[in-house]
Amino acid sequence: MTLEELGKEIQRLRKQKKWSQSDLEAYSGITKRTLSKIENGFIDEVGIKKVEILLTLLGVEFALRPKDRPRTLEELQDGR
Repeated sequence: MTLEELGKEIQRLRKQKKWSQSDLEAYSGITKRTLSKIENGFIDEVGIKKVEILLTLLGVEFALRPKDRPRTLEELQDGR
């Protein structure tokens, strides 16, 4: 997953919860400006702690898998 894809997934999860960027800023302490950059792929480097905070608030977690491995049925069904 690229940083751009990660940003789009964070945006999708935020919208699924019906949260604005202002809501997520209030919950996470991460500025709306930074959230916008993350979601739109305009940030070259994101601190791992910030990503962890966002993913926790959005109800998901990190998962590592071998690069270029075919997606599982569950991943395909989830639309990841």
